[in-house]
Amino acid sequence: MSRISRCALVVLASAGALASSEVGVATGRLESALATVRFVAYTPRGFDPGAGGPPPDVAALRADLALLRPHFDGLVTYSSANGLDRVAALAREAGFRAVVLGVWSPTDSRELDAALAAAAAEPATVIGLAIGNEGLFFHRYDSAGLAQAFDRAHRARPGLPLTTSEPFAGYLDDARAKSLPRLDFLLPNIHPTNEAWFGTLPADASVDLVVDVVARLEKQFARPVLVKETGLPSGPPGDGFSESAQAAFWSALSRKLPPTRRHAFAFFEAFDCPWKPARAIEAPPEKRAREAFWGFFDRDGHPKLALAAVP
Repeated sequence: MSRISRCALVVLASAGALASSEVGVATGRLESALATVRFVAYTPRGFDPGAGGPPPDVAALRADLALLRPHFDGLVTYSSANGLDRVAALAREAGFRAVVLGVWSPTDSRELDAALAAAAAEPATVIGLAIGNEGLFFHRYDSAGLAQAFDRAHRARPGLPLTTSEPFAGYLDDARAKSLPRLDFLLPNIHPTNEAWFGTLPADASVDLVVDVVARLEKQFARPVLVKETGLPSGPPGDGFSESAQAAFWSALSRKLPPTRRHAFAFFEAFDCPWKPARAIEAPPEKRAREAFWGFFDRDGHPKLALAAVP
């Protein structure tokens, strides 16, 4: 072997060891955050990440974070477009310990670049990127486009954990799971209200579903699991929902699924989103109204009973 070849091998081995070390440190930070951070899924009040439009100004973002911080110290976001990449820095300033930064449109290179730049600027706060949210399920992008976004992110930030969010069945179904890129951690959405049996079984069945799915995902993938979305909405009352039932769900889930380094859940979600029913065209008309009531705070920032269930 020539001297040049030997030198090249040494350089490659050193680069590989460095990359492996970066991944190990990043994964350790992620697992530590799962065990110790109280995450909340956050969309700014009044902002629809799928519709674009004028972004929330910095003052509005700071006001949101000031309401959330006494109760939560981690964020899971949905978008880095329209100036929402600023959330990472604003979260650090507000005292949040960890952010999983979202990318709504993986095929939008500007949004992905904004998320990657925010992660580079806030390495102590951004513990992972969530590239896409239910886009495969709703056909907003395809697996090839998602894979390209993952490749681009891995090249730009080789030590940063990456994931995507899909309904939990998309992970447990072998055919659909094969369409996913390699995930460093899982970020599933587990909604009992979407199940055919919802409302016909005891209330505990909704919590037990989440616990059982998390156990299956841990066993099947051997990856950390952070549930991004679950819970019960607080309304509308005519559909049998209430603030007290919402609070009871979260109290029971906190008791039955305490956070560890291998699994945790985000409280879903920070604020009511009154724009959601009009966007939920995939849901049956009788189920759309409930989409406005998932928040721990209402649209005006007033707390609900569920906030008392946050440890």
